[in-house]
Amino acid sequence: MSMSAENGHNVDWDLAVALSFQAAKPKPAISMTLAEGLNLVLAQDLIAEIDLPPAHTAMMDGFAVFGPGPWKIVGELHAGSYLPYLDSGCALKVSTGAHLPPHCSFVIPQELATLFDGDVASKNSFTPGQHIRQPGDEATTGEVIASAGSVLTPAVAGLATSSGIDNVFVHEQPTVAIIVTGSELVTEGMPAPGHIRDSLSIQVAPWAQYLGAAVVSTENCPDDLALLIQQIGNLSSDVIVVTGGSAFGEHDYLRSALAELESIFIVDEIEMRPGHPSLLAKLPTGQLVAGLPGNPLAALVSFLTVVAPAMRGLSGQSEYRMMRAPLDQSFPCDRTRVMPVVLDSGRAKLTEFRGSAMLRGLTQADGLGVIAPGENPAGSLIHVLPLPWRVN
Repeated sequence: MSMSAENGHNVDWDLAVALSFQAAKPKPAISMTLAEGLNLVLAQDLIAEIDLPPAHTAMMDGFAVFGPGPWKIVGELHAGSYLPYLDSGCALKVSTGAHLPPHCSFVIPQELATLFDGDVASKNSFTPGQHIRQPGDEATTGEVIASAGSVLTPAVAGLATSSGIDNVFVHEQPTVAIIVTGSELVTEGMPAPGHIRDSLSIQVAPWAQYLGAAVVSTENCPDDLALLIQQIGNLSSDVIVVTGGSAFGEHDYLRSALAELESIFIVDEIEMRPGHPSLLAKLPTGQLVAGLPGNPLAALVSFLTVVAPAMRGLSGQSEYRMMRAPLDQSFPCDRTRVMPVVLDSGRAKLTEFRGSAMLRGLTQADGLGVIAPGENPAGSLIHVLPLPWRVN
């Protein structure tokens, strides 16, 4: 039979997030090429193999010179070519990125150079080393350039390959399976009286993919206890997300299904609106099952509260540090409210459409504002959760 974990029943929003993160252990680390590991999470620090840049480098097109001027132009250097030495009083025409003789005095930008009879002079004076990148000014050999627990973004991969790195250790990609419950749901066409269109199947998978998961399946399930038990039991993904059926009505079967499957409840109800009947449980196999409400806004609130932190834990990331913004208006509440907000001049403004069954407010939102219980006068700082499809 099922049981509730200590402090997991009807918990505050902050505790629900913490419990969800703690419930997930990082997936194993594997070696991949940089290209294969993109968007996965580093399991080891990245250490620069070479100085970056590896040599004195021209920062712009112009003329690299040595000694007092004017300077005699004795050749050209482009990216990919190299000359170890330059005589005093001489200059090399250079392009951006060219590796320079290490003793060059400075680079005269093309637009500030005066040319005459094979010589070059400068319209300005320059300090030693000006317009020359020094070896290691971005990273030195042996320096940590990205820490374990950070995502291997394209920028990090670019820095890594520039630093001589070819392979990385990253955590395996978490897997997610989705079950959308509800006998009233139809997936296409005009719904008959008593039925509604399924608006969650098309949303939940992209939410999970945005967080770095591999979505292995999305299934629909009518309100039937035996079928729900069978569908959950047949899945092998790290996380199983079930929408609908998480409350306590006569036809809400998720809790009964989890009891039959001998699950342990990690989070069982949360003191928040919307999404109060959200849950997170662990099957005997170690798989996590997240129960989201069937209303679409409530489902997203629940997803970001109990699924997103677990996904961070599975992928090897650290706990999320949320941005904060001042409220645009006073908003007293007796429990945590999580609602769509628009960020206007740095202030969080509640959208007009914010009911638990509404999606329109989300289409306009920049994030979800997490408003703690209390008076919350205008200007109070609140957490703002990033939406799992928008890069802010």
